[in-house]
Amino acid sequence: MASAETQVLPGRALRDWGLRGWGLALLLALAFKEYYSQVDTLHLQWLLHPLAMLLNATSLFGFEPTGSGEWQDPHHGLVIVKACAGGNFLVASWLGWLWRWQTKRFGAGVLLRAFGAAWLTTLIANALRIALIAYGEDGLSAIAGLSAADSHRLIGIVVYFGSLALQLSGTRALLAAPVIYMAVTILLPVSNALLTGRGGIHGAHLAWAATLPMAGLIGFGLWQRVSRIVHSRRERRARTGSRLA
Repeated sequence: MASAETQVLPGRALRDWGLRGWGLALLLALAFKEYYSQVDTLHLQWLLHPLAMLLNATSLFGFEPTGSGEWQDPHHGLVIVKACAGGNFLVASWLGWLWRWQTKRFGAGVLLRAFGAAWLTTLIANALRIALIAYGEDGLSAIAGLSAADSHRLIGIVVYFGSLALQLSGTRALLAAPVIYMAVTILLPVSNALLTGRGGIHGAHLAWAATLPMAGLIGFGLWQRVSRIVHSRRERRARTGSRLA
């Protein structure tokens, strides 16, 4: 029997903690994004260092630190820079874990536990993303006829959104993953650009980030619909066969 934690519905998710709890979570998310935008790479080693070590542990890479805080693999021509740290996904994953665990009592404990889980999720997702970029980006460009930049974006969005969707699987909240993902990767950057006048979001990235999650959502919905129809027909055939017998 499914636990109460896996029976969360979108409407109930907003009621369990109320506006005060979710309002605080969103303010903390905004504060982290502002911190992330202001610090340099040297202050993000708690994300970049374990990422480089994890990639090196696969024996597929040989990342070494640079004086600026970046990590370089000369053999593959890869450099892990600030943009590779996954700050946006870390926020999205943190909100995703809070969404999944919001049946628990709201407080500092669940906030910190969710952040730790988000850090680990980000580490694994980033390692997978960089491995796919290193060994699959050129092939994807050749097969799909995409530019190197679009192949790079496509891999990142698929890995990040796919990781968030897997993280939220079982919550029975189909819209949670795309809503959280697009809010963090599109809505917040666009809102920040409008309010501060600073750079917003690249048009191509905006198109990919908006299209792929919705396409995945529609595809998953259609797959569920077809599965239910096939299951229903099989049940009817089984009942008909049992009556004839």
